[in-house]
Formats: sequence, C-alpha cells, structure tokens
Amino acid sequence: MSESLHLWFEYILRFSHLVAGIAWIGSSFYFIWLDSAFVPPETAKRNVDGELFMVHGGFYYQVEKRKIFPGELPKVLHWFKWEATLTWITGFALLIAVYYINGATLLIDQQVMKLTQLQAVGLSLGLATAGWFIYDFIWHKIPNKIFNVIASLVLLVLIIFINPRTFSGRGAFIQTGFMMGSMMLLNVWVRILPGQKKMVEDAQAGKVPDYSFSAKAKIRSVHNTYFIFPVLFIMLSNHYSVAYRPAQNALHLLLLSVSGAMVRHAMVTNKPIERWTLAPAAIGIAALVFVTAESFSKSGSPAANEVSFEQVQPVFQARCISCHAVKPTDDVIRETPKGVALENESQIRQHLPKILEMAVVAKSMPLGNKTNMTDEERQLIGAWVQKQLTVSQ
Repeated sequence: MSESLHLWFEYILRFSHLVAGIAWIGSSFYFIWLDSAFVPPETAKRNVDGELFMVHGGFYYQVEKRKIFPGELPKVLHWFKWEATLTWITGFALLIAVYYINGATLLIDQQVMKLTQLQAVGLSLGLATAGWFIYDFIWHKIPNKIFNVIASLVLLVLIIFINPRTFSGRGAFIQTGFMMGSMMLLNVWVRILPGQKKMVEDAQAGKVPDYSFSAKAKIRSVHNTYFIFPVLFIMLSNHYSVAYRPAQNALHLLLLSVSGAMVRHAMVTNKPIERWTLAPAAIGIAALVFVTAESFSKSGSPAANEVSFEQVQPVFQARCISCHAVKPTDDVIRETPKGVALENESQIRQHLPKILEMAVVAKSMPLGNKTNMTDEERQLIGAWVQKQLTVSQ
C-alpha cells in the first residue's frame, strides 16, 4: 500500500512538474521571440519602442513594447513569476522523492565516490548553492561582457567535470539539471523581478525609472532561455542510460548543453544568418550519437566464444534478484522495479536488450552498484546476452 502511494505521489509530481515547465518555457520563449521580432512603429508613438502584429486562433493581435513612465501605469499589470516557481518546487520535490530518499541509491555510485546518503545530499545542495553564487557574482559584479561569457563557459565546464566524478552517471546528469534549474529560478526572483519592481515603484512615485535595471533583468532572462534545452535534455536522459553511462557522461553533458544552447539561439533569432548555429548543433548531436553507438558496439562485444546460462545464472542470483524479484529482499526496494523480475531463465530472456544496455553498457545496474557487480561479471553477462541476441536474429 505504501509503495503504491509513493508511486502515485511521484507520478503526480512528474505531471505537475511537466505542466509547470511547459508554462514557464512557453512564456520564456514567447517573450524572447517577441524581443527579436518587434519593429519600430510605422508612425512614431510616444514611449513605444516596438510593435508586432500577429494572427492566432481567428483573431488579430497588436503587441507593443513600451517603457514605463509616471502616470501611465495600467490598472492591472500581469507578472510572470509563478510558472518558474512552481516548476522549481515540483522539480525539487521530485529530486527528493527519487534521488535523495531511499538511501540516495540513484545519486550514489560507490565506484565513482564512496558517499553516504547524507554526504551525497549535502554535496548536491552545496554544489547547487556554490554554482549560483559564482555565476551571480560573475554577472552582477564584473562589468565586462566578454569576460563574463568566458567565465560562464569555464563554470559550465567545471560543473560538467565535477558532477560525473562525484555522483552516479544518472545522478550527475540530474544534478547538472538541478543546478541549471536553480540558477534559472534565482535569476527570476533575485535579479529579474526586483529590477522590474524597482521600475514600477519609481513610476508610481512620480519618477522616471532607471532603465539600467531593465537591461540587467533582460540579460538574466536571456540566460534562462539558453538553459532550457540543456535542462530538458537532462530531464529526459534518466530514461536513456546510454546517455549517462559512466565512461563518457561528462562529454555527453557538454555536447548536449552546447548543442541545446545553439538550437535555442536559432529558434528565437529573427536574423536568418544567425541560424548557422543549427549546423554545429546538429554536428554535436551527431557526434554524441556516433560516440555512444561506437561504445555500445565495443561494450557489447562477446568476452568469450561460448558462455552458458549456467555460468551467468549465479551472477543474476547474487547481484540482481535482491531487487528484481517478485518479492524483493532489498532493504530499500520493496516492489519489483518496473515489474522486471530476473529470477529464472525465462524471465531473464524477456529482457535481454535492456540487460545488455543497463548492466553491461551503461553499468547503471545494479543501482549504485549496491551488490558489487564486477567488471568481469558484466563482461560475462554481456557475452551471454550478445550470443542469445545473435542466435535469435
């Protein structure tokens, strides 16, 4: 009963996170696209920097980009902030439910770094906090855009270098997404909203607002859109172990992040010449596919010409069925993960491709290598599974 409630709780959290994220991402892209699409009014209008005409849903819309001046504030002013907040809250709750509790099994890989649950959670929160303060210091305290861009790229590389050397492959991906998502939320609440609020307060007090605040807020808003695709790639990656397998997950993270940012740029620019970024983005994704496919082929190669089920069965018994059984005996896993039981040959043969992917190629199973499966045992399983798949073709 308690396991079912936990699964429903996680399911509802994922749904809520998805809906909130769609609202946040949609509004972010819409306003960044608006900024690139505005044109000066054909007839000059007071306080209007740009206008745009659109058709949608059978109606004709005119949108104006205006400055705020004393005595010209509308009675109702809509703010966009809760989409970001709800996305982060549901995402953080999901992080706790999936990665922090139950021994932080998905976050820890003892072969990467020997951590307790408390240490893993502490490092996760500490790295996210440190990442924000460094990033914010770069852009808030240093008035040199070229330096800021270079320093931010260096920070990204450091994050991508540190996380896979601290957490499991899957955990490193989700930690990177957590750090980026937290930077996005704090950009909204610490830098964007206060700047907007200050301009509104000045106008209400009869002052002409200082528009340097709006320029700084817009920079952070633009940053947030560059984070979007890398974060989305990372959120989906936990379903595809070939992306986060330990051997090259730092390279995968870097390719996904840079390629995603380039795709974002091409999507919102109104200058066709700037869509050249799609080419290196496509090359980056193609390189990622090539690297993982090559590694899959090598990892899946038989370790010996002949391996029998009798040789691999003890490995499944010792390393897998504490979780993958009709009645798991693991101290954390209480329900058969995804209904996959591996207690006999018939059950094992139903999941050969997934076993090859998760236990041999990605090495993401057993979770955190809790049962201490050795590389030799993985090679043995890989040889047997590869042989069965070859025979069945």
